[in-house]
Amino acid sequence: MNKNLIWFRNDLRIHDNTALYHACLSETNKVIGLFIFTSKQWSQHYVSTKKISFLYQNLKSLKDELLKLNINLYHHECTDFLNSIEYLSYFCQVNKINHVFYNYQYEINERNRDSLMKHELAKQGILLEGFHDSILINPNKIKNKNNQPYKKFYFFKKQAIDYLSKNTPICFSLPKKRIYHQYDTMPICLNQNDNINFDKNLFPIGEKEAINRIKDFCNNKIKHYFSTRNFPYLNSTSMLSPYLSLGIISIRYCLKIFLTKYKHKPLSITLNSSWINEIIWREFYYHLLINFPILSKSQSLLKWEKKINWENNINYFHAWKDGRTGFPIIDAAMNQLNKTGWMHNRLRMITSSFLVKNLLIDWREGEKYFMSRLIDGDYALNNGGWQWSASIGSDTTSYIRVFNPLRQSKIFDKSGFFTKKYLPELKMVPNNYIHHPYEWIVKNNCKINYPKPIINHEHSTKKFLLAYKQAQLL
Repeated sequence: MNKNLIWFRNDLRIHDNTALYHACLSETNKVIGLFIFTSKQWSQHYVSTKKISFLYQNLKSLKDELLKLNINLYHHECTDFLNSIEYLSYFCQVNKINHVFYNYQYEINERNRDSLMKHELAKQGILLEGFHDSILINPNKIKNKNNQPYKKFYFFKKQAIDYLSKNTPICFSLPKKRIYHQYDTMPICLNQNDNINFDKNLFPIGEKEAINRIKDFCNNKIKHYFSTRNFPYLNSTSMLSPYLSLGIISIRYCLKIFLTKYKHKPLSITLNSSWINEIIWREFYYHLLINFPILSKSQSLLKWEKKINWENNINYFHAWKDGRTGFPIIDAAMNQLNKTGWMHNRLRMITSSFLVKNLLIDWREGEKYFMSRLIDGDYALNNGGWQWSASIGSDTTSYIRVFNPLRQSKIFDKSGFFTKKYLPELKMVPNNYIHHPYEWIVKNNCKINYPKPIINHEHSTKKFLLAYKQAQLL
C-alpha cells in the first residue's frame, strides 16, 4: 500500500484542490498532509503579520476539514526554504512516503526550493508531482505568433478570453472519506500566544466563509459591479483577495459560480464583463511572473527603468506611509491599509501613482511596504500593480498616466464618506472643503491636527515626467 503526502502551501482548502484530488485518487492509498512554516523566509519576503495570522487561523480550519476526510494535517516550524527541504526529506523518510503532491508556486525562490526538493526526494526514490492550481490557464497555452509570452495585457486578454470560451476550467470534486486514518492531536498554534491581529468580522476564517462570499457577490453585488466598483465607500467588491492569496478558495471555483449565475447569456459576452476583466488581470500577472523570472527580483522588463533618477526623500516616504501627506484621499487610503491590512483597488492605484509620480520615490519601496502590510499580499499581483502604476510594466497606453489625487477624490469620494471614516480628524470639515481641507483649516483658524500638502501636484508631475524622459534618452 502506497502512502501519499499532500504538501500544502498557498492552497489551504479541500474543495477543488488539484494536488489533494490527485493524492486521493486511489481509495486504498494512505494520505496525510503537511504544512511547513518558514517564518524567517516570510520575513525576508516582507509577508505581513496580518497575512501570517490569517494563514495560521485558516490552517486550523483546514486541519478540521481534512479530519472529516480522515486525512491528518501535520505541521512543522522551519526557518527558511533550505531548512524546509531538510525537514520534508526527513518527514518522508520517517513516514515512509512514496509520492508527494503539491501545487505550484511561481516566485523564483519558491521555484528553486521545489527544484531542489524534487532532486532531494528523487535520491530516496520518492516522486514529487506538481500541478498548476492557482491559475486558470496553463502558461504554455497563451503565446503570440512567435511562440513567445505576451508582455502587454490587451493582447493577452484577447487570447485568454478566446481560450476560456473554448476550454472552461473544470473544478475537481471533493475527495471521498479515506478508509485509513491515523489521528494526531498536535494543535496548530501561533508562536505569539495564538494572537489574531486581523479583523475577523472583515475577513472571517475558513473555506466555507470564502465560498459564501463568492456566492453572495454573484447573487447580490455583481449586477452593479461595473458602476460601483471604483467607489471605496461602497461595499461593492468581492473582498475575496485574502482568500485567493492563500488558496482558501480556488480561482476556478470563483469562475464557476460566476458563469453559473449567467449561464443564460452567451459565454463570449459573459467573459467580457468587468469582473472577469479583473480575473484576467490576475491571470496575466501570474503568467508574467512565470515567464519572466527577473520580475521576482524586483526588476522591470524595460531597460531604461534602471536609469530613472529617484529622489527617495525619506521624509516624504514616511509621510506617505503614515497617511500624513495633506492629500485626504491618499492619507485615508494609507490609514485603511495600516489599520485593516486591505486597500480598495482604486486607492491602490492612486496611492502608488502618488508615491512614484509625485514624490519620485522608487516603486520598489512602495511595493515592499504594501507587502509588509497587506493581508492579501500576493507577489505577482503586488509587483504587477506597482509596475503598472509606475508606467514601467504591462500598461498598453501610449502615454504616461498620472493620477491627480484631488480629481480622483472628487470623483470617487465626492461627499467624503470614505475620507472621514479613515481621517476622523476631518469630520467637522464641510463637504465642499473635504478634498482640500487645509484651506478651510487656515481660513477658519481651526486647531485640527492635519498637515498641509507636502508637495505641489502640478509641479511634481512635471518633475516626474522630465525624470522619465531623461531616463529614456540615456
